Amino acid sequence: MARKEKFSKQDLIDGGVEFIRLNGIEKLNVRDLAKFIGCSTQPIFRNYTNIEEYKKDLKVSLHKDYEKFIDKYIKKDKYLLTISYAYALYAKKESNIFRALFVTSLAGTRTVKEVINSPWNRETIEYTSKVFNISIEEAETLYRDVRFYTHGIATQLSCNSIKLSDKELYSLIENMINTLL
Repeated sequence: MARKEKFSKQDLIDGGVEFIRLNGIEKLNVRDLAKFIGCSTQPIFRNYTNIEEYKKDLKVSLHKDYEKFIDKYIKKDKYLLTISYAYALYAKKESNIFRALFVTSLAGTRTVKEVINSPWNRETIEYTSKVFNISIEEAETLYRDVRFYTHGIATQLSCNSIKLSDKELYSLIENMINTLL
């Protein structure tokens, strides 16, 4: 009779999310992850060829955590403002996961054009065009500028190099949108 696996792939991924939440992705390695989860390295290597393969599945789960968070804040009539605010607020409240997803090598590299053309950003751009009665090209420019402005604030929040109340954060982004319009 085959021995029942004590740690499933999902257990390993859930453990990895918590590991990153508490320790950051910089400290993620197989030995420390196994210790954190409470297993040997064997279940990890039984399910994954190497740590990079594991990180691919982990990234998917981290993105789900992020999407679940921001969905609570998005309002379609203020899409650009609320999605930008949620992004920065996530950096403030989930700094280690934010950095893993958006600041480290796990995030990958994209051009500005690829960012603008990402399907998940197109919806924001289309709503921005409608809400502000501007062309798609103007909405793309506005989205780009607000996104990178917000990313700067979010990165500072995630590194704890700036302190902002939630109200101040919202106001900064709202003011930038109004300035750029």
